[in-house]
Amino acid sequence: MAGEHLDEVVAYADAAKKMVPQLAKSYRSSLLRVIAEAHQLAGWMLFDRGSVVLADKSFIAAKRVAEQAGALDLLAFIGGPNASFMSTWTGDPARGAERAYASLAWARRSGNHRLNAFVCTMAARAHARLGESDLCAQMLVTAEAELSRHRPSEPDPVWLEVFDDAALAGHRGSSLLDLGQLRSAINYLREQDSASPAVFVRNRTIWQLEQAEAQLRIGDQEAAASSIEEAINGVATSSITPRVLHMFRSAELRLHTCHGPTVSPVKERLATLIAEFG
Repeated sequence: MAGEHLDEVVAYADAAKKMVPQLAKSYRSSLLRVIAEAHQLAGWMLFDRGSVVLADKSFIAAKRVAEQAGALDLLAFIGGPNASFMSTWTGDPARGAERAYASLAWARRSGNHRLNAFVCTMAARAHARLGESDLCAQMLVTAEAELSRHRPSEPDPVWLEVFDDAALAGHRGSSLLDLGQLRSAINYLREQDSASPAVFVRNRTIWQLEQAEAQLRIGDQEAAASSIEEAINGVATSSITPRVLHMFRSAELRLHTCHGPTVSPVKERLATLIAEFG
């Protein structure tokens, strides 16, 4: 996910694409799948860097190749947890919902319950941003049911490992935060933080900062400062992309009017981090 490898990923994908016609038909689908995954990864890296238009182009390229490979699961992943989430995150949740529901058909046809749950969760995130609490709750219930049907012994693509019970709790917390259900949001975001694998640093950081936002909105400044400090302590240098930096800046703005012996040192650390990476 390091930004400096973006050009390298795209270059390898383009080089591999030239090799497809030279392969026997029985091997083409496997290579096409790898190429689609490379474009998907490039798109996500671009989104994380704030290049939404270029990210969309990469996702379109990824979908085109995934269709050639007949990779229904990858089509669902590109359209749901990638393109749908990007639309919702960047302020177009109606488009996010549209993309999530389109991807749900691919997810169901793939037969992968874990993937189905992930795409349902993306629909829930879009409904939450739209203020549609009932539809959000319905999709979260569906996601939970689908995830419960997944068996750990079933083989999954590596890119699907990011979604588990902890991630579902995090997305549920984010949804409740968007819906203004702050105390419930905090509970689920805490659940995510306690259960999430350490390897998913970027997601954990964002959810810690969202937890701080919810805590500030209910007036618990000390808890919010603690959540922000945990985010600062846990974040890796390579994980501070423009999207993550935006979250830290939002936290700084919210913490600006707060004062006290536990808050002031965190404000100083937060300002230092933003100055270093901003």
